[in-house]
Amino acid sequence: MRSRGTAIGMLTLVALGACSGYGGMGAYGGSGSGGGGGAGGGAVGSVTVGPGIQFVSGHNGSTNAAVDTIPVGGTVTWSWTGTLPHSVQAVGSPSFGSSSTMTGSGMHAVTFTAPGTYQYDCAVHGTAMTGTIVVR
Repeated sequence: MRSRGTAIGMLTLVALGACSGYGGMGAYGGSGSGGGGGAGGGAVGSVTVGPGIQFVSGHNGSTNAAVDTIPVGGTVTWSWTGTLPHSVQAVGSPSFGSSSTMTGSGMHAVTFTAPGTYQYDCAVHGTAMTGTIVVR
């Protein structure tokens, strides 16, 4: 009977730990913080821009930094929502074509033809709004 009570207690602790979330570093060294939307599950390479000060991966729900991994030759499409002005601008090297500053329902797409890790942010919001594309 004692081992049954111990097992139930351990399962309760595991369940509580799972509900509390993970506050550690993300897989790419960034924190999991941000004002993101849902849990993702959408297409790889789809990123929502806004409506707040955020990039949100449509695939995995990561935010600031929004992180997506795509194959060489894959395309990433950023879609604007909300009324705040935002842009997508490449930061560092390797680089890619940046967007203009837009609001509302704009779109910007880039096809990545070479492997690498591509960093980007919003020209309006800088480091408060970042993302990473890993091309393999």
